[in-house]
Amino acid sequence: MTAENQRKTVLVIDDDRAIRELLKLHLVNAGYQVLVAEDAIVGGRELLERRPDLLIIDASLPYMSGIDFVATLIADQSLPAMPVIFITGREELSARAHALADACLVKPFLATDLLEVVERLVGRDLALDAVALRRAAAPRAA
Repeated sequence: MTAENQRKTVLVIDDDRAIRELLKLHLVNAGYQVLVAEDAIVGGRELLERRPDLLIIDASLPYMSGIDFVATLIADQSLPAMPVIFITGREELSARAHALADACLVKPFLATDLLEVVERLVGRDLALDAVALRRAAAPRAA
């Protein structure tokens, strides 16, 4: 395999273009392949087409919140399992975000903090174990 094939892919979903581009810049400079989307609808398409290794998503998005989007991913067994990092500017959302994701960063945060969490999650196979546990604990639709 080439080095390009070994790079981990991160999907960033945020409605703020400046945040998307800043996260992409830091992640690309750290060696990750980065996909970006401005909302859960576009992000859902990217997720199904590209199967990223990690999802970074804003908890508050238009149309469908990041929290609802991730809850749907967890409940739908046909979708790919992956570690999730929430980013939010609203402290009151962080508890709910922590319950659904592997990590939650409250804005503003340092790039070094983000990259440390990303490396911890995509640099180990245990991240998918946490996803599997969340899915097992998720209530099933009747």
